[in-house]
Amino acid sequence: MIRIHHVSTFAIILVAGSLGFAQAPAAGGGQRAGGTPAPMKNLQVLPKDTAQPQVVAMMRAFNTALGVNCDHCHVWVKPGDASNDMASDTKPTKLVAREMMRMTADVNTRFAAAIKKPADELTKVECATCHRGAAIPVLPPPPPPAPATTAPPK
Repeated sequence: MIRIHHVSTFAIILVAGSLGFAQAPAAGGGQRAGGTPAPMKNLQVLPKDTAQPQVVAMMRAFNTALGVNCDHCHVWVKPGDASNDMASDTKPTKLVAREMMRMTADVNTRFAAAIKKPADELTKVECATCHRGAAIPVLPPPPPPAPATTAPPK
């Protein structure tokens, strides 16, 4: 039986992939001679050897989950622009994003250890869990107060 979180995960990957394809830089952008991707720079949360296509797919998923574009966290002008600097740490939002990535990884790791279920049976916290397409999460209003109860007759 396909669980709803599997369908949601697939949908996010599908949307992220299609956005990545639609916004891919012109041929040669971010690649070495011979067509191999250039090594990623300044990876601090993701493993240093994470392949460029994986990083780009993750960034596209973040874009969708937060309803933002690359320039929200990166020094980015437009696809293929020589002044784009994805490795720069000048934007505070990039530093916040790193901490949020660490936080969700910690929550998911502690939850998995406490629940002791197989990984494929766990729902994981992701950016969209709280952000739901908004750069700043908006918490739902608190529930209305419970109606006053009267003591049962004696």
